[in-house]
Amino acid sequence: MNLIRTSAAAIAIAAVSALPAFAADAVVYEAPVVLEEEVASAIDIAFGATFTSRYVSRGVAYTDGPTLQGYVEASYDWAYVGVWASGVSGINADPDNVEIDVYGGIRPTFGNLTVDIGYVHYFYDETGECCGEAYIKPSYQFTDEFSAGLELYHDFESDATYGVATAAVELPYDFTLSGGIGRQFQGGEEVDWNVGLSYTYADLVTFDVRYHDSDFNREYFVASVSFDTSFNSVREMFAGGQFGGGR
Repeated sequence: MNLIRTSAAAIAIAAVSALPAFAADAVVYEAPVVLEEEVASAIDIAFGATFTSRYVSRGVAYTDGPTLQGYVEASYDWAYVGVWASGVSGINADPDNVEIDVYGGIRPTFGNLTVDIGYVHYFYDETGECCGEAYIKPSYQFTDEFSAGLELYHDFESDATYGVATAAVELPYDFTLSGGIGRQFQGGEEVDWNVGLSYTYADLVTFDVRYHDSDFNREYFVASVSFDTSFNSVREMFAGGQFGGGR
């Protein structure tokens, strides 16, 4: 009997003494830690303003002369929401004076391919809420100098679809030659096109001169100057010493 008790005690002691070894070898699950810096870098707010000699969209002029435009866009990784506004005037805008576009979507990138999918709704200061369009805008960077894309917009309420093919060529000294040809697939199937030359200074200011024409409206020459940046870009400039006390 004593032998049995002694053996049992020995087995128990051996089992207990082995526990730390098993514990040391056990795989302990640790939840992934998302660094605050990673989250902060994925969040950004872009903003900008444009002064243009005429607001022209899809071959139609929505001002009789110069106007000011601006936007603010918040993003987290692929997702974004934004507001864009422009002054409007003339026969195609009367009685409105301001257009406001509210939009949002996702903008994932797969290598050289970017696919922008979202929805935009249009509002005006006098006539109020107008209409909206779902859109998809894939673009591909074929080389460092050449990119092309396709934009499709569809208004489900009026069952109207508009598409435009775009292309851009990067030239020396920060110049870019770009253009597009668009088509309205309902209501006469009108075609419009544009081509222009732009120059960007310090990734902040862009000067653009562009020719617009169509088979249903008059032609326009438009000159614009734009300022575009974001909070992250400004922060990097300060961190890199481009402003203030950096060396």
